[in-house]
Amino acid sequence: MNLPDQKTAKGCTLRWRSAPLEADDPLSAWQDLLKTRGLTESDPFFSPRLSDLPDPFLMIDMHKAAERIADAIVRDEAMHIFGDFDADGVNGTAILLEALKSTGVKVSFSIPHRADQGHGIGVEPVRAAVEAGCKLGLSVDTGTTCFDACDAANELGFDLIVSDHHLPENELPAAFALLNPARADCGFAERALCGTGVAFFLLMAVWTKLGQRGTRPDFDLRALLDRVAVATVADVMDLVGVNRILVAHGLQRLNRQPSIGMQALMSVAKVKKAVTVETIGFYLAPRINAAGRLQHGEAAMRMLSTRDADEARMLAEELDTTNKERRLVEAEVFKQCEAKLNGSDVLAVFDESWHAGVVGLAAGRLARKHGKPAAVGFVTPDGAVRVSLRGRPGYHIGQLLNACSVHLEGFGGHAGAGGGTIKEGQWDGFIKTFAQAIADQADHVSDHQMQSLDGILGMGALHIGLADRLSRFEPIGKGNPACLWLIKDLQIADRRNLKGGVVRLKLTDGSHWIDGIVFGANGMSDAIEPGLTISAIGQLQKDEYRGNGAVQFVIEDVV
Repeated sequence: MNLPDQKTAKGCTLRWRSAPLEADDPLSAWQDLLKTRGLTESDPFFSPRLSDLPDPFLMIDMHKAAERIADAIVRDEAMHIFGDFDADGVNGTAILLEALKSTGVKVSFSIPHRADQGHGIGVEPVRAAVEAGCKLGLSVDTGTTCFDACDAANELGFDLIVSDHHLPENELPAAFALLNPARADCGFAERALCGTGVAFFLLMAVWTKLGQRGTRPDFDLRALLDRVAVATVADVMDLVGVNRILVAHGLQRLNRQPSIGMQALMSVAKVKKAVTVETIGFYLAPRINAAGRLQHGEAAMRMLSTRDADEARMLAEELDTTNKERRLVEAEVFKQCEAKLNGSDVLAVFDESWHAGVVGLAAGRLARKHGKPAAVGFVTPDGAVRVSLRGRPGYHIGQLLNACSVHLEGFGGHAGAGGGTIKEGQWDGFIKTFAQAIADQADHVSDHQMQSLDGILGMGALHIGLADRLSRFEPIGKGNPACLWLIKDLQIADRRNLKGGVVRLKLTDGSHWIDGIVFGANGMSDAIEPGLTISAIGQLQKDEYRGNGAVQFVIEDVV
């Protein structure tokens, strides 16, 4: 079976995700889909269980780290958590703080200010923790490239345990223990965890060590999974394997028994339907991230860890207001980026007037628009240029940063994002090296925007039975994309424009009818006018609004 040769309304070229399939009834469509995905009805993929999580002690340095923390708890030693200011960092800080406090031990935390301090563990926060009487420090979502902080900790007799997921340099810092699946000698959970995920496995290991000593706390770590799920989705991790298990159970927690902070945030964000990966990405994560972007990540961390409903509501409202401000600032910075670049082939630009909290978002918009990595920078109070990098599928930002390391004083990143500080007088050199690093990776990246399809459905397959089965693929996200189908030769009998840019269509092949819905018709509005005949690309879903076994086709593109 052949796919249409012409590009879609959004300019994509169609291809098969795996072996092509074509079906006109729901059962054969499902059975063929399972074969092409290499799955069976009873595959564990469809029933993610916490009991299938890997043994945390398989992570390099985990025994040493968990034993040290267990010792600190038994000895009642004060600890300090070094977090980060994004959604991953603040969620990870929150779960460590909540769980460790349940043991009765004294725990403090610090989160750097994005503009003034940037990513990473600073030497001064280490000194401050020691001066406050702490003997043990734990990082979350940071620390892998913090050599100075680890050296300072050793000089001060302060045991610093790094838990992180960012790409290491060739050498590792001299931490007491360094938990990072991205280490060359590790590979735990296929190197797919976010920082909060690493912190969660650390807590699992600590609880095991305490249990072996007969001092396991009366605190259920499953209560933390709502924040683990939000962090995993916010940091755009692949939702397969371990992450699929964590997010699936985290979503259950968000929908049935969310933490006080998450409950307040969902209320402020007006989340009324069941929480999904999409809900996290569009409603929860941006508000959590807004604190660290324009104000300070501490506000988000306090909301995520508080047990006071009034405080949670106040902080959630504060995040909501900050997020609205963030949108305005981001749009203006992006506009100025385009003007300063003035058609340059290398998407690297900075300005001392730009806000530290939105340069990464502006870089992301540049990368999406121009189809290649972008670096957007701001100027720190001491005059340094700090850049945030974003890319597009196929490029690895962490590797780009490594390639540019000669021009950077400090940096960190993973496949999708990263950042660093440009050495004084090295901006032109950075641009040249950045351009060459992109060119080196571009050999392995397609120039064409591709849209992958699972198969072609006949109208007879558009049944609630298939829609129900397809929902078993949830949680859907990066690494586990939604099943996309093509329905050929449909006439648009009616179009209704609804609120929020939603378009509802009545579609027919002459003998059967299906409701089509478009969420945001930008780029294809002219292609979905009444009277036109189209081939629709999208997802088959239950129509929760109409109920009674009704289905709808959520259209993402047309040919």
